[in-house]
Amino acid sequence: MKSSLTEVKFLLYSTIAIVFLMVIHLYQPELNAIYNPENSTGFHTLLESFSIAISATIFFYGFKSYQNTKTSSMLLLSFTFLLVGILDLFHTLSYKGMPYFITNSSVDKATWFWVIARIIQSIMILLILVLPDRTLKKDYRIGVLSLGAILASAIIFMIFYFEKALPLLFIEGQGTTNLKNGFEYFICAIQFASLIVTLYQYYIKKSEFNLTLGLALVFLLLTDLIFTIYQSVFDFYNFSGHIFKVFGFYFILRGFYFLKSVEEQEEPKRTFQNFMSEVPGIVFKAEKHRKEFIFTVCQGELIHHFALEPEEMIGKSFREVFLGNHILVHDYCHLALRLQERIVFDFDFFDKVLLFSIKPMMEEDEKEVIFGTIIDVTGLHDEPAFIHKGKKKVQFTVM
Repeated sequence: MKSSLTEVKFLLYSTIAIVFLMVIHLYQPELNAIYNPENSTGFHTLLESFSIAISATIFFYGFKSYQNTKTSSMLLLSFTFLLVGILDLFHTLSYKGMPYFITNSSVDKATWFWVIARIIQSIMILLILVLPDRTLKKDYRIGVLSLGAILASAIIFMIFYFEKALPLLFIEGQGTTNLKNGFEYFICAIQFASLIVTLYQYYIKKSEFNLTLGLALVFLLLTDLIFTIYQSVFDFYNFSGHIFKVFGFYFILRGFYFLKSVEEQEEPKRTFQNFMSEVPGIVFKAEKHRKEFIFTVCQGELIHHFALEPEEMIGKSFREVFLGNHILVHDYCHLALRLQERIVFDFDFFDKVLLFSIKPMMEEDEKEVIFGTIIDVTGLHDEPAFIHKGKKKVQFTVM
């Protein structure tokens, strides 16, 4: 498929993201003076809603795709973003300034939901990248869905029930604790490892999927770096960190949903086309336009005998390809359409004897179409299979 994210664009977008982060850091006092903290809760809810919606989309995509692919990567992808989406939802509902939900909203609960979601997200993405993608024989989707729901419920219960006993990750006015920073640096290390893996896979495969996922990891890596330096859940650092996260999730969605799905759909087509190009003859489809028959599909090794490539055959008429023999081919094609039967015939073409097998078909738009094969049978007329007991050649007629 034609690539839209090139290596140059990858470097450009990554550089812009890093420069943007540097500008935020250098001009933090000025930006905080402009930024109205009263908008923080609303903006946070809006930005997290985008991330949650993307998680849900990836989950449902992986869940549905597994029905056809049965691949372990789709199963892990669904499990990952089921958990991440649920935990991000509770992070949003528990965020300071949100209405009462089970218990009062607080920085502690929201931060623990954030950290656990990011740890699961980073580790699972690395596993998806490094583990071999196997085809599974059974449908494990219900099991994965149940496991994800149980694990998410256990995490939610522990955070709500043991909220006061959990170590502090953030102190308002002072910033993140050493424990919180340790978690974030661990997540950054995992994401950096994932970035190296996916860029190496891009170097090997030259797949836009890997390049797009690499760009997502750049944004997510910068996201977690930002969340080691904010001083308040209402400051501009916190706001900009969620913007980076949205971009990271967008590129994950673009990589897995828009690119990987297209590549998976195109791979069987490429395999089939490669197979057809090696067929030791010609397989073709031709449509009738007025009195001419025009090639619309043409594959096979024998095409090179006409000093043409498969794509050059498309749009050419029988008259252009078969030269003086085109009248004979036309007559048989018209006969096949009239009788609505398969016809087999042969004729000499330069130094070869070509055996045609053609079959008529009427398509939905009422176009008259001929499907056929052409085989080089040069020399086979002298073989026993082509000779009657009286040493006469087989006569090819209407069948």
